[in-house]
Order: sequence, then structure tokens, then C-alpha cells
Amino acid sequence: MSNFDDLSGIWDIVKAHFLTSMTEDAVNLWFGDLKLTGLDGDTLTMSTPSELKFSIINKKYIDTLSDQFSKNLGFDVTVKLELEDKAAKAMAEEKKDPENPSTMPTYNFEYTFDNFIVGASNKFAHAACTAVAEHPATSYNPLFIYGPSGIGKTHLLYAITNKVKHDKPDVKIIYVKGEDFTNQFIEALSQGKNVEFRSKYRSCDMLLIDDIQFIAGKVSMQEEFFNTFNTLYEEHKQIILTSDRPPREMKTLEDRLKTRFEWGLLADVQPPDLELRIAIIKKKAEQVGIQLSDDVLSFLAENLRSNIRQIEGAIKKLGAVYYLEGKQITIDNAKECIADLLDGQIPIESLINRTFSAIYNKYGITKDELIGLKRTKEIANARHVCIYLIRNIVEISLPSIGKIFNRDHSTVMSSIENVEKRLKSEAGLRRDLEELQKEIQN
Repeated sequence: MSNFDDLSGIWDIVKAHFLTSMTEDAVNLWFGDLKLTGLDGDTLTMSTPSELKFSIINKKYIDTLSDQFSKNLGFDVTVKLELEDKAAKAMAEEKKDPENPSTMPTYNFEYTFDNFIVGASNKFAHAACTAVAEHPATSYNPLFIYGPSGIGKTHLLYAITNKVKHDKPDVKIIYVKGEDFTNQFIEALSQGKNVEFRSKYRSCDMLLIDDIQFIAGKVSMQEEFFNTFNTLYEEHKQIILTSDRPPREMKTLEDRLKTRFEWGLLADVQPPDLELRIAIIKKKAEQVGIQLSDDVLSFLAENLRSNIRQIEGAIKKLGAVYYLEGKQITIDNAKECIADLLDGQIPIESLINRTFSAIYNKYGITKDELIGLKRTKEIANARHVCIYLIRNIVEISLPSIGKIFNRDHSTVMSSIENVEKRLKSEAGLRRDLEELQKEIQN
């Protein structure tokens, strides 16, 4: 009974069994994308693309799957569940150079340009990476991407490697983290393998180093990389680097390296704004199979402001609450889930209160007057500025700001537009806003 057509028929019967105790939506959610990948003796392998489903199915349903397949096959089998990307990783392992296995990167097939969510804060970097992936070593060499940790720089590097390997399988790519690159150099020095180290990194077609800032302050390492950079650049090989800051802000990086890093294109990636965070949270929630109400979505986007890793951690916790505890996702349990992720982050309520205090100190207008109905010129001006600051500093949605001021979101938008228009011609207003922002954030 190793014929896969037969197994597929039995799989339909096994899924039907779950309908006796689960709704059709639940069966489709958990088992709809499971694939039969093999039957070897008494082991039947299946795969899923979701880490969350992999974990939950192994905890709750794997024994039932084994029992039902055994019953319908007529002999005992053990179901073994695997993550779908293992097959892709295995293929990458097979393509390694057996003479020099460390010259090929470990690809992460999960990260592509297709699933990178583009917004105002990363649009330029995304466009630059796409251009480099399509036409390596032409216009943008080197490509230097910088920005805080956890906002998508590594995703872009993996997307480049996956795109290039798909289009040009024979291209020799090295992806390495800056810390690993430094450690490999130190090990090569200690073992007298400098020649092998140089040969490895100077013979590739594309070199990607994640967190290049790790070489700063290390004289021998910088000398080695300076020569490696020159060799690759002169041979028209693509160099792509990431860092947590632009080259000019690396205090202990040699000037000659700073200059070379700026030869090509500098692209910054900033923390996601509110709209991008909403899009990311929606996408991450879909990936783990949970639905979020608009209220919960807004709450998460307004509070998870640090980086994308923080968002991923929150969604995984919410998924566990939904699937393991059977709880619907509300704002209350969302608050519980993200409480430990907000350590060290100024609470939104505190930022809002600071904004009202700063406006009072600057204009002498109280919170009650700002949220009241009076529309004198002085109050209206202070109200416009207060709304503008809350939108830009606290980054909450227009309807949420409207609730604070007892107004609808169109009125809030009008206030923001009023300030933005005045900023084009009023230098004094720009200075006032900068001072107010410093006071609120510090």
C-alpha cells in the first residue's frame, strides 16, 4: 500500500474521522495543508509549512493520526511530522561544494521578496535589494543597508540569496554574519590557515555580511577585509553589507573602509510606522491561522512599536492562547500576552499624558480645554499641535486619537493636515514641535 494515490484516499478518510469531534473549519485549519511525503516500512511521514501547527499537531493529534492510519492501512504505522522547509534545506545541503563545504550559505527559504511587507520605512531598501538581486554587481556595489535590529535587514539578505540562486543556480554566494566572519578569521590565524580563509572569501561571486559593524575596532580584521573588499570589487563581484548604523557613525572603523562602504548605495531601514505594523501583524496572524478583530489589531499595532521580532513573538503567544487554551483573542488577553514584551517601553498612556502636559507648559491650555468643545483660536491651535504630536510620537490610529478628543477620525485628520500645511512656511512652528517632542520623549 505504498501507492500515493491510495494513501491520499486514506488521508481523506482519516480527516473525515476528525470531523466527528471537530468543526470542518478546524479540520481544514489544522490538517488542510498537511502533505503526505513518504511511507518507509512502518513510518509514514507528513509535512506542514507552519512551525505553530508542527508544534501543536505533535502535542495534540499525532497519536490519533497514527491510530487512524494504522486502522485504515491494516498494519501499525507511526506518523512522523516534519517542517516543510526541511526538504529545501536538504537540497541546499546536497548542493554544497564537498571540497569546501563552508563556501555555501545555509539558505533560509522562508524569507523572500514576495513575503517581505513593504512600507514607507523600508521601501527604498527593498527596491535597492530587488535591483541588486536582478542585476548583481552593476549599479549598486557595494550595497550598504543600515538600521536598528529586528526590522527586516536579514530578511532582505535572504531574499537576495534566494532570488539569485533561483535565477542563476551556478552563482557562488557566501552569506555570513559579521560575528561569525570575525571568529572564522581568528580561527584561521590561530591554525595558520590564512590562505584558505582568503581563498574562500575572495573567490565568491557575491558576498553578503550581516552586521559588518563587528569588524570595527579590530585592526587585523579590518586589514583583511579591506583587501578582500578590494579584490571582489575590482573583479566586479557583488558586495552587500548590513549594519546597525551608517558607516560614518562607526567610530572605530578605519576611514578607508568607511569610504569604500559609501562607494555604492546606502539604504536605511527604519522601524515600521503604524500602517506597516498593522500590515505585518495581519500577515503574521494569517501565517499562524488566527483572526484578529480590528480592535485587537489596532491595540497590538499601537503598543508593539519596537521591531518586527517583537511583533512575531506576540503573535506566536496569541496563537498558543487560541489553540492550546481555546480562548478567543480579546484585548484583555492580548494585553496579558504582550505585557512582558513591553518592558522598558514607555506605555502609551504615559506618552499621551506627557503630551498633554507639554502642551500645557507651552501654551497654558489644559487637557479639559483641549478635549472640550471650545474653539477659540488659541485652543484650536494647541489642539491641532497636540493631535499632531500624539499621532507622530505615540503612533496610534486616527479613530483612537478621536476617542481621546471626543471627535471623529476626519476631524483628527484635519488637525494633522493643518499642522503639516503650516510647517511648510512657519519655521517657528517646526522649532516648537522639535522642542515639544524632546520634552515628551525624554
